[in-house]
Amino acid sequence: MKNDNKFSAKLDKNIIFFARLLRASGISIGSGSILDSIESVKLIEFTKKSTFFYALQTSLIKRPEDMKIFEQAFHLFWQNPKFQDRIRDLLLPQTQLTGNQEEKEELAKRIQETLAKPQNPKSEIDKQENLLIDASGTASETQIFKEKDFEMMSGEELKKASQAIKEILIKMPKKPFRRFEKNSLASKISVRHSLKEAKKNFGLVIPKFVKKKDKSRSVVVLIDISGSMENYSRMMIHFVHNLMQHHKQVSAFLFGTKLTNITNQLKNKDIDVALKEVSKATNDWAGGTRIRDSIFLFNRTWVRRVSSSSSLIFLISDGLDRDHNTDLFNQMERLQKSCYKLVWLNPLLRFKDFLPKSTSIKRILLNVDAFLPIHSVESIQNLTSSIAKNLGRKNGDIYQWHNKIIEETQGGIKS
Repeated sequence: MKNDNKFSAKLDKNIIFFARLLRASGISIGSGSILDSIESVKLIEFTKKSTFFYALQTSLIKRPEDMKIFEQAFHLFWQNPKFQDRIRDLLLPQTQLTGNQEEKEELAKRIQETLAKPQNPKSEIDKQENLLIDASGTASETQIFKEKDFEMMSGEELKKASQAIKEILIKMPKKPFRRFEKNSLASKISVRHSLKEAKKNFGLVIPKFVKKKDKSRSVVVLIDISGSMENYSRMMIHFVHNLMQHHKQVSAFLFGTKLTNITNQLKNKDIDVALKEVSKATNDWAGGTRIRDSIFLFNRTWVRRVSSSSSLIFLISDGLDRDHNTDLFNQMERLQKSCYKLVWLNPLLRFKDFLPKSTSIKRILLNVDAFLPIHSVESIQNLTSSIAKNLGRKNGDIYQWHNKIIEETQGGIKS
């Protein structure tokens, strides 16, 4: 390569186009990083492609989880000239698309989603006008979709549901903290702060108000991935991923025939990469169910590491365990005592005539603080509202079922 002014200007433009592609693919890149990448490229010799790769990588990438997208975008952008032309067409508003020959290329999923949306403002305006003109039945169709069971959804509907779950705003319940913080709207007066400020005001005491600090409760999620829970558990992984992006103290576990910690895998901000890492971490998807063994292992190995007396634990399972000759009641009782509240999310509650007839369901039900359905987008939205309200008191159904189960079994269910 010749290092003349014409070549340098063209290379600078290409680097800017490449940075725009990375931005559109979800990587956060500032203008300062782009300038640094241009300067770093000018300092190297173009003898090896790897040198050019690392020069851009060190300047543009700040997080390890962005490396996979960067590698895929780099190889596609700097190898295929036609691909570069297509990127320019999509990133520059004044340029129109010309060719479709590259549609058959095997692109990375994240980049493909970014480039699949052509920049055609006129068609977008036409679509908006059509929606404004023909809006009959829109509200009802949206409500029907929200109420639809995950088990009855098609592949496209599941994608739409996962996107809807990603956009849900989750507010974590707060717990009081022993320390205080300044707040002019509070009702409690701090004598210490008032006297301290009086020194600066020549002895004039002006009341300073404080309130107790609060912080979010930690959350632990246990997700059943047995065959009967497959679609529900996949949607709940999207929910937990959304929760982790906004709150730090969240731990996630999968259990089927074994217990698997997927907390680190779900911390990746890219949901596609996170799901791939989760699939690699476990090999018992849609297999059998060993609820007792999984809860026992969690109590023995993980409960003191990730949970405390102020934690919320969500158990996501249908509660169907074939092995009834276990101490499931004792394990669930220990789990409930190790946290602030134990919430059972069960898709079987979608049935209005649901009754706890299974022995394993009865054993679990006797040791939970809340029992909620989890089978649709609407049920997840209701769950987020319940979380924000700190889940309140036990609902009436739990009290009724507790009394009925105890009367029927007379304590025999605890064995």
